Amino acid sequence: MAKKAKKAGRRKTPARSARGFQILAMHVTEEGGRRAFEALRADRPASNTFALAESLPKNLDPESAAKRILAHAFASRAMPSLTAPKVDDEECDFRSLGVETVPLTGTRVVKFRQQINGIPVFASLVSVELDDDNELVSLNSSLAKPELASYVARISPLDALKRIAARAGYGRKLPDGVPALHLFLDHRGKWHLAYIVEDVRSRNKGKASSARHQIPLMFDYVIDALNGALVAELPRTPALRHGTASARDELGRMQTFNIEIKGGKRIMRDAMLNVETYDFAYRDPVGGKLPGNLAASPWSPAAVSAHAHAAAVTTFLRKVLKRNNIDNMGGRVVSTVNCLVKQFEQPPGSKVWLNAFWDGTQMLYGQGRFDGKLRSMASSLSVVAHELFHGVTGATARLIYLGETGALNESYSDIFGALIANGARPDIAKWDWQVGCGVAVRDMQDPTRHNQPRLMKDFINVPLTQKDDSGAVHVNSGIHNYAAFNVMSANNGRAFIFRPNELAAMFYVALTQQLSRQSTFADSRRGVVLATRSLFRKLSHKQIELRVAAVEAGFDAAGIR
Repeated sequence: MAKKAKKAGRRKTPARSARGFQILAMHVTEEGGRRAFEALRADRPASNTFALAESLPKNLDPESAAKRILAHAFASRAMPSLTAPKVDDEECDFRSLGVETVPLTGTRVVKFRQQINGIPVFASLVSVELDDDNELVSLNSSLAKPELASYVARISPLDALKRIAARAGYGRKLPDGVPALHLFLDHRGKWHLAYIVEDVRSRNKGKASSARHQIPLMFDYVIDALNGALVAELPRTPALRHGTASARDELGRMQTFNIEIKGGKRIMRDAMLNVETYDFAYRDPVGGKLPGNLAASPWSPAAVSAHAHAAAVTTFLRKVLKRNNIDNMGGRVVSTVNCLVKQFEQPPGSKVWLNAFWDGTQMLYGQGRFDGKLRSMASSLSVVAHELFHGVTGATARLIYLGETGALNESYSDIFGALIANGARPDIAKWDWQVGCGVAVRDMQDPTRHNQPRLMKDFINVPLTQKDDSGAVHVNSGIHNYAAFNVMSANNGRAFIFRPNELAAMFYVALTQQLSRQSTFADSRRGVVLATRSLFRKLSHKQIELRVAAVEAGFDAAGIR
């Protein structure tokens, strides 16, 4: 380990503690980050990590460079505020989660997960952002020091699967998925050695009273590896020849969209965007065979709305966010309209099932009565964008759908619902800040209009149960929504500080590169600030700080610090 005398006047950036994790964020455009990164570079000649010329970052691939930079940062006295937690006098190690090139910032981000005794710490994350020379642009860490009596599982992975099968309604059959050991911090602040199985589709039929907003069809299950107890049930559902065609949607507007012509039949498949739309003919998706029948001409107005709006969202992902569909691999974007969960039909025989959600693999749309007529939830672009963005969150940060993290999950979908729905209005002053279908259910500008809090001091603490909306996720999201509104509408008295596409980039980079599974509103603030610094890092110092100040003021206005 290199020994280096402290320079007089050097300002430390201390790590702070949150919900059992030590967090630290630094960026090259801020004074503390620049000094720390310069000190690390100056410390290299005395470090074994960079003893050879070929080991210098510029001579390595990004992943190898990030590994060496991180190892050096932990060992060097040049960055005393960054430390690797020790458990039983043993240092933890870090497993690379891979490299992602971020076109919006022109940087590469290498993510690492903390491991102790080879066991990953759930929700831990270190994001190392690099420039073209593999030098540090930013470093964002969230590390923990779990307190456990044993790191050896007492039940087998098979026993864990059996426990999940019983909970998820599989009977004697076992769900798909491989139990993986993690160190998991529950919402009561207790650490567990636990098996986690992701994306288990539930076979239970819920009770009407427990489904105020969504019917979660998919969960991540957390099973204590010492005693087999269920620790957490984390909802994952937030809920040829080609041509074009035109038809009217649910609101009577003419929409033009891509189709496929197969065997003389015109069907709703857009091969360019990989978007497909199906019709379930008011059948019950619970136990039914999704996605249903591929919508064919003549198309229902519901199918037209779903298909056109899914294409609009997918086009936004590709053109604005440089993301190749929801999974970033060009995967199918599937929608099914005219779904009807019979046990929630209100009143019976009405075909009303006021619901829309991403079930982990595709969109399902119900319908409600608006102005006396049955209308699909797919009629609202903001609703479609909101729900599809849950898919993006699930493929990236995987924010768990409980408590403050669940509210953050909801808020990010509202943010992109607003950004996409207002895409035709370049003037932010004319934006519609209401999210909903036919009638607004949330207002980002004034959450209190729909009985949501807008300040952190008014955060509502309720049990983390489905009956209580998984910890009031649809209510508390108003706080982060209000912060986002203030950021998005920030102006200097003459003009808005950010353009719409810049706002989209800031929140997208924060979500996909800086947040992890149990992130909070405060983590989001830190992530948006880091994303803003990276996106605008080539501007003057004054212009960067102007934009950062606008972000911080927006979160301050909601009491998020």
